[in-house]
Amino acid sequence: MQEHTAQSNIAIERPKSEAQRQHKAQECKSRKVHSHHAVGHIISHSPAMKQMIEMIAQIAPTRSTVLLRGEPGTGKDVIARTIHAQSQNKQGPFIKVCCEHISDEQLMLDLFGCEADFLPGITQSRQGRVSQAVAGTLFLSEIGHFSLAMQSRLLRILQEQKYEPLGSSHAQSSDIRVICASEKNLETLVSQERFLPELYYRIHVASIALPSLRERTEDLPDLVRYFFERYNKENGKNISIAQDAMANLYSCDWPGNVRDLENCLEHAALLSKSDVIQQLPCATGQCIRRRLSQSIQQTETLNAPINGLLTVGPALGESTQVEYRIGGASAAYKETDRSRLVMALEKCGWVKAKAARHLGITPRQLGYALQKLQIEVKKY
Repeated sequence: MQEHTAQSNIAIERPKSEAQRQHKAQECKSRKVHSHHAVGHIISHSPAMKQMIEMIAQIAPTRSTVLLRGEPGTGKDVIARTIHAQSQNKQGPFIKVCCEHISDEQLMLDLFGCEADFLPGITQSRQGRVSQAVAGTLFLSEIGHFSLAMQSRLLRILQEQKYEPLGSSHAQSSDIRVICASEKNLETLVSQERFLPELYYRIHVASIALPSLRERTEDLPDLVRYFFERYNKENGKNISIAQDAMANLYSCDWPGNVRDLENCLEHAALLSKSDVIQQLPCATGQCIRRRLSQSIQQTETLNAPINGLLTVGPALGESTQVEYRIGGASAAYKETDRSRLVMALEKCGWVKAKAARHLGITPRQLGYALQKLQIEVKKY
């Protein structure tokens, strides 16, 4: 088996100040979906949730490593805490580490700690999260962001229950239960050689798939009731929702799942002029998620390469016989390229040279495409 062991003298960036480090950790802990949901308050009337709860009851009392898989906002933090509360380590600490949006070096320091004088400015040894989690549970959020070096270190913890603080050559015991979570497709990462197969098999022994909100619409009424009960308690309000408005919730895609639902209801409560919400923001074009999605989609459309534009017409010095691929395509294909061209021109004030630079083509190619697609350039 190929060795991926990280060197103990690995180069590492100078850490941020302790205040910055603590602020980053607090940001992770204080996310709304993580901080508000009570561990024991899992609404599970839908078949998908009932099946998941049954699996938790089987897995939680064991010592096995657990992998939680699901879309953003499905409640992986809540489920991890529930597993801990029903485990043999429930009297021990529950330590969560956010693995996304943090450098590999900082993550190593955060997880494993370091010896005194390992880095300039560190005058005493620093305890890592692994050490803090001894006799308890270590929850690694978004393990798909781990580098191969980090994966190798985690694999050693799972196999040998040992680790080494940075700057130390002495292994320390790590009697912990590990729960991992991932939104990424780990199978794809393994096929791309970005995730160790040995680690994949190790953490996949006890895998729990968290259902999306689209798969558990039976839970919507109780989720809505729960969110408003908490919102009213925190804000001294008496907000509720009318049945007609409630019906709109069943037609949403909820890409952010339960977190999206909570944000939607809070937004509706803030906009409502009475204690009973008669209309959700989405019914009046004020849905924040939808507007963001449309903005992202428009940006991606503008930045996407136009099919065939790199060969739509002769650039300077090229033969005039270059094939115009859009010409032989379907009407739908033409319309897609036509829309992209018009959107780029509108964004650039109908200045062809500027639009060509935006599209990554020459003005000559742009002019040829405009002629072929019969797009009339506006003049101001």
